[in-house]
Amino acid sequence: MDASTSAQVLPGGVLEVRTHGRKGRSLYTTRHVKGGEIVLNEAPLLLLVAPEMAQATCAACLRAVGTPDCITCSGCHQACFCSPACQQTAQATPWLHSAPICSAYSRLAALGLAEEEQGQLRFLLHALALRHAGTPEAESRFKALSGLVGEAMEAERAVAARLAPALAEALQGVGAGGSLLAAALDLEALARLLRKEQLNSYGVLASRQQAAAAAAAGQQQRQQRAGGEGRGGGRATTASGGGGGAAGGGAGEGDEDGERRLRGSALYAQASLINHECLPNVARFDFFDALRPDAGSTHVTFRALHDLPPGTELAQSYVPLHWSLQERQAQCREVYGFDCTCPRCQTESQWSDEEEEGEENEWETDSGDGGDMETDAAAGEEAAGEEAGGDDGEVEMQDAQPPIVAPPGEEGPLEPTYLRLFLLKYMCSAPGCFGTAAPPKPGSTVLECNVCGRARSEKEFLRELERNMQPQQQQQRERQEQQQQRQQGAGRSGSARR
Repeated sequence: MDASTSAQVLPGGVLEVRTHGRKGRSLYTTRHVKGGEIVLNEAPLLLLVAPEMAQATCAACLRAVGTPDCITCSGCHQACFCSPACQQTAQATPWLHSAPICSAYSRLAALGLAEEEQGQLRFLLHALALRHAGTPEAESRFKALSGLVGEAMEAERAVAARLAPALAEALQGVGAGGSLLAAALDLEALARLLRKEQLNSYGVLASRQQAAAAAAAGQQQRQQRAGGEGRGGGRATTASGGGGGAAGGGAGEGDEDGERRLRGSALYAQASLINHECLPNVARFDFFDALRPDAGSTHVTFRALHDLPPGTELAQSYVPLHWSLQERQAQCREVYGFDCTCPRCQTESQWSDEEEEGEENEWETDSGDGGDMETDAAAGEEAAGEEAGGDDGEVEMQDAQPPIVAPPGEEGPLEPTYLRLFLLKYMCSAPGCFGTAAPPKPGSTVLECNVCGRARSEKEFLRELERNMQPQQQQQRERQEQQQQRQQGAGRSGSARR
């Protein structure tokens, strides 16, 4: 294990921060952790609502808000609240929806910017408000935000230079505008903030109702564009999990192709230290839509998928578990700036085309309506290929993928059977979900999905495993028969020559 001996034990004593020689700061267990045990429960540094979900998501707590319960901000009309209590809290908190933020939202709306740029500008507004709030709590939060991994690169500097004029325009006339306006012109500081947000933020999935409404709105906009009636449209966002990125989280639900829509994002100080592996050992859960919301509704929780010995590094997947090797590699490289060399990627990079095809045929999951994991995954990969520029681009990327080897001193490839069983057991088999499943509590034989909430017992898993083993065993028998026939044919040929 390549980690330094110095460690900082976190409150609760279950985890400690160590410095990994290659990965940097990481979280490790200090004792034996049981499957289903909560290893981390943390409040956010900052919550942000996606602009396209602003009229359906509470600006204070990110709770999904239905039309009858929506309290729209009367100042900017660009935010809403789930209750009078949340409205009062947001308006009284400088970095949530105070008067300066409200005024800036109004000015941003008048600029007619794309939703992606609006989202980036809103993040900068909230981060700068946090920096200049002048309270001990704000100072502590901004210090933690500044301590997140991420230094500005040329891409972020270019974005900061492009956004700075709009940010300055949004801050014109704001009560605390002097210091905020000066900060808006510090391009290097803006670029650093953008980089930290990209590497560390967690996407918060939309609720089923929000996702359905967004899909309906998108369909309507596509029909309008096809008929020449208007332009623009809602952006369908795929959850990559942000810097901590998770395969799931919350009560959202994927579309049939595995696409996940986001209601917003959240930044957490300790959770940002959980590094990525394509076969995680913890799953992220959140409770923004809890039936009885309280102070813990905005906390993020991580549960162990299975037992973890002392000294185990926590690992989460920054991407959905069903993504292909090429998709996972591209996401890690292009978004997070590293090449994933985890045991799963090593194993899959060594598979031949025939073995990959065998994986698709042999390991299916029970979707409840005749669907299967590999069919749904293929649909998701096809959609991702189209977004990346068509099938040709994806084929080129696949052809260029060399074998992946373990870094010195780190774990090598997995046994293929273990990899298949892991995915069959811990990846949700509900159609279009692909969330990660973990026990709801220590000792439980039930696995609960962190995306759709589906619960599956150990008996149900074993029945699914048995059903999936049958076609595999049949194919194995067929291969053995073909091999025997070839051997018999070769024997007869040799006899004839003699």
